[in-house]
Amino acid sequence: MPIHPEQRYYLKLKALYYLYEKGYTQTEIAKMLNISRVTLGKLLEEAKAEGMIKIEIVDVRGSMRVLQIEEQLKQMFQLQDIKLVDCQNLDRETALRRIAFEAASYFDQQLESRMKIGLTWGRTLNSVIEQLPDNQSVQDLTVYTLLGGSSSSSDFQPTFLAQQIIRKYGGSANMLNAPFMCQSAELCQAIKQEPQIADVLRASRDLDMTIVGIGEEPIRGALYLSDYPFDPATINELVEAGAVGDICGNFFDINGELCQTSLTNRIISIDLKDLQHHKKVVGVGGGPAKVKSVLGALRGRYLDVLITDVRTAEEVLKLAEMM
Repeated sequence: MPIHPEQRYYLKLKALYYLYEKGYTQTEIAKMLNISRVTLGKLLEEAKAEGMIKIEIVDVRGSMRVLQIEEQLKQMFQLQDIKLVDCQNLDRETALRRIAFEAASYFDQQLESRMKIGLTWGRTLNSVIEQLPDNQSVQDLTVYTLLGGSSSSSDFQPTFLAQQIIRKYGGSANMLNAPFMCQSAELCQAIKQEPQIADVLRASRDLDMTIVGIGEEPIRGALYLSDYPFDPATINELVEAGAVGDICGNFFDINGELCQTSLTNRIISIDLKDLQHHKKVVGVGGGPAKVKSVLGALRGRYLDVLITDVRTAEEVLKLAEMM
């Protein structure tokens, strides 16, 4: 039997009173009013449409702007998730550690036993893994390193980072025991065809979660680029090719397109296109030198989750609107 308009209005008002003033659940309210959950849902929708509900969000900590930036980036680049960290007035190292702490918390929360995990290298990832807790409730991880090692500090090597994860959680590691960069494309191809290397590259095409650092933009005339063993001529070549950043030593431009340089066929790492087959790729990085890098990585659809600082996120949005 249809509900009379006056009675319908009274039911809506009563439902709103019990829901918002008294804090009852919808299941409890439906029972009290002797109506179904479906009918209650329709009444609440009607009440909202008729202006019977006015909800005001009181942002006592001033965080609404951060939430809006997160949502803009999430929608613009179809991200699964995004975490922004307030690093205002912090020096570079402190900001890096705060971003890394957020990434470590996210990584730990997402981990489950028997997952297949991929990782790259770098200062940011080193800081992430340093801040991971010992968590023996997660077991039987299989960790894959996604690029070869460099001659830089051993603390930032993929193999070292993989060992730290295994020590904290338990499991095994499949490592690319090879140099990061080869002298020639022929040598690189030969190493990739070695059975142990080929097996790791093949197995790492389908992972449950991958955490990657986002390399900073190369600068013309620079004597070094992060921890990469590049000479100034190589850095200049990357600049001329339009490189704005990299993941796993694979350099891309502002639109996420891979840059073709003399390095292209000399790097031992996964193919960036393989990241699209990973269930969740978490990109970590921030700071002024990584604004273009982050935008390029997002436009290339290499990331499912982004963890960065608020200022970097704001600058990425501004740059995306300009270009």
